[in-house]
Amino acid sequence: MKIYEYEQKNYPYLETYDAGAMFIGSYVLKLFLQVALVILLAVTAVPDTFTSTMGGICLITTLNELAFFLTPIAYGKIRGRNLLFDMGFEKKFSPWIALILLPLTAAVICFGSPLASGFIKIVEAIGYKTENVTSIVVDSGADLALTTVFVALIPAVAEEYLFRGCIARGLSKNGYFFAITVSSALFALMHGNPLQLVHQFILGVACAVLYFSTRSLWPSILLHFLNNETALVLGYLESLGKPLNLSVGAAVGVCIAGVVATCALLFAVVLAAMDYLRKHPKKVALSEDAAQAYATKKYAIPALQKEFFELHKSEEELFADNSAAEERRAKLADAVTDAEQLVVRTDMDAETKKRGMKDKKALIYSFILTVAVWVISFIVNVV
Repeated sequence: MKIYEYEQKNYPYLETYDAGAMFIGSYVLKLFLQVALVILLAVTAVPDTFTSTMGGICLITTLNELAFFLTPIAYGKIRGRNLLFDMGFEKKFSPWIALILLPLTAAVICFGSPLASGFIKIVEAIGYKTENVTSIVVDSGADLALTTVFVALIPAVAEEYLFRGCIARGLSKNGYFFAITVSSALFALMHGNPLQLVHQFILGVACAVLYFSTRSLWPSILLHFLNNETALVLGYLESLGKPLNLSVGAAVGVCIAGVVATCALLFAVVLAAMDYLRKHPKKVALSEDAAQAYATKKYAIPALQKEFFELHKSEEELFADNSAAEERRAKLADAVTDAEQLVVRTDMDAETKKRGMKDKKALIYSFILTVAVWVISFIVNVV
């Protein structure tokens, strides 16, 4: 008998393997476009310094973001899925979330910037030449307006769609803490230089928490945009002779305040989201296993963690989970004898193990690819 009734939509049910495949595809396409641009510039009369000009930076950024935005769409076409439907662009979010984004942006910057500066000093001490890394110099109002579109806005939309809407969503089948950590690590490594590594990881964590709590991409897009724009504005002010210089003691204090504020604001977002979802139950019930876990006091902590995961799942995800559970129960029910049940369970375990290996390989290959590029970049910048 079917327990859960729900009209299943064309839902983009993503797995860990999908997340890894989309990351590898987008990263390879990004590298390919960069190499193609270098070759094109080499065979034309365009000077080598073009890539460090504002026009060159905007062009490279646009090519990178096209790779990030188009790869999931192409992957969805190949896999027969619509990866623009119900990915978070159409979801509304509470107005108070918008109000919290400004202080959250300030907190993330105060958290990440001092740590990033310290990390940069470490890699410089071991010989990494950070001056070789192309940096964005905003020294006019026109440049600020141009970079607002090409460096702040476009990357915020494309990267949040890929890393939160697609990659983090696919990784969430292993739990949201895993999804937040791994997607943020890939997001940070994707940028390809130590100047951004630490800060981008912290930003990725904050954006992922916002996405999973609201089920909308817009809060994370806005946070990402505000972070990028703040960096551009600070660079512009520095070009006007108004740099923001802090002593070591002040930097430590700012960092501690940023850590506390970031954690407090994100925790408030999660608690508010859980409270809202408890008061607005979904049409689709939690799985029977989850419901039984809640009723067992012995497993109170695991049950609370599972509730966190389950509450933030959409109705389509719950439907898919329940349908899979029903299918497993139906197969076991059809097996009459103990021997038949043993065969069914063995097949299920083998399928689960096979899927797990497939997921692990996708993630391993993702990190091998990014680490290999990092090693090559590091050797080039040290030698």
